[in-house]
Amino acid sequence: MDRFLIPNARWLGAGFLMTFSSSFGQTYFIALSNPGIRQSFDLSHGQIGSLYGLATLGSAAILLELGKLADRFSARLCSLGVGLGLALACALMALATGPAMVFVAFLGLRLFGQGMFSHVAMTATGRWFDAKRGRAVAVVGLGYPVGEMVLPIAVVALMAALGWQTVWWLAALFLMLITIPSIAGLLSRERSPKRSSHDGAAEGEGLSSNGWRRSDVIREWSFWLLLLGVLCPGFMVTGLFFHQGHLIELKAWSPQAFATGIALFAATAIPSGLLAGALADRFSARALLPVYLLPMALGLVLLSLLSVESGALLALVLVGVTAGSGATIMGALWPELYGTRFLGEIRAMAFSTMVVATAASPFLLGALIDQGVPYTLQLFGLGAFAIIASGLMLLLQPRLAMIAKTLGD
Repeated sequence: MDRFLIPNARWLGAGFLMTFSSSFGQTYFIALSNPGIRQSFDLSHGQIGSLYGLATLGSAAILLELGKLADRFSARLCSLGVGLGLALACALMALATGPAMVFVAFLGLRLFGQGMFSHVAMTATGRWFDAKRGRAVAVVGLGYPVGEMVLPIAVVALMAALGWQTVWWLAALFLMLITIPSIAGLLSRERSPKRSSHDGAAEGEGLSSNGWRRSDVIREWSFWLLLLGVLCPGFMVTGLFFHQGHLIELKAWSPQAFATGIALFAATAIPSGLLAGALADRFSARALLPVYLLPMALGLVLLSLLSVESGALLALVLVGVTAGSGATIMGALWPELYGTRFLGEIRAMAFSTMVVATAASPFLLGALIDQGVPYTLQLFGLGAFAIIASGLMLLLQPRLAMIAKTLGD
């Protein structure tokens, strides 16, 4: 592994910084400020949820076009621009004086944080690496669980001592003083996309001369069926965490126990992501699609059926296996199937659909709760759907193999 990590450390490090810094636009980080925002501007749960949901949908729409920039400009230039945009969004949140400014800040955080920083990191990594693409994506993707493990603890302590606005100022300073200068230095030498056997690492653009355009992908029927499996983790995990308070009340669990489960979820995502990367390099990312959803499916069923807190811990570990492996698989899948020549515009489309799914799940599950559909039954249904989606991914394997083969024709 060192023969791969050491010579490629600067590019992997830059990608890791992007995914870690995307934390400032992720739901788990933003939600920590929600109580302070609601109190400061006299917003109800429904009002702040509506602002957040609309901002998330808006970011997905903008990302469809903005994501194309990853095909037209260097990773260094894109990442520096995204970092500056995210820093400004953090500063705007700190300066917010009313719901309108909160909405604009939400929009910037979701667009540049969850959206573009993740998009640029994974697009660049997918383009830079070929034979070791799975491992590269797995290493870059470690920024997500590391952020989930480290930042909430620090933010809660800082908010208690300094207030929620100060935390957003600190986030903006972190981006300006650490993230942006570090990425500028690490990517001062742009990585060539050409294939190289450098220290045993055969990376490169691969067979991207035959890469698909977005218009080609849209007309391919298997892509839309593929999304049923690809969108499952984002939709289901977001819905689960957003309504965790309701689940804790139903099961009479302690919030501390569930918080421990979330920490285990993040910790499990690290080794599962690395393992998925190695398996993707050996067997292909598409070959993992029929199995990667199964741990999450079992975890959701366990959350539905079990009442003991230890069951919740086991269930969240299983969900973490899918979350970690899924992030790696998605980073390797699109270039594997459609090439890297127009990877930015294809990933932007796929990522935008994922963002829409994460925006929709809290509303849909919450509406079902309001209509009297038991949340435990919903979790069981989500687990069952994940199993069905796994079967569909298995049926798609011949078609996906044929699509991947066209890159070599």
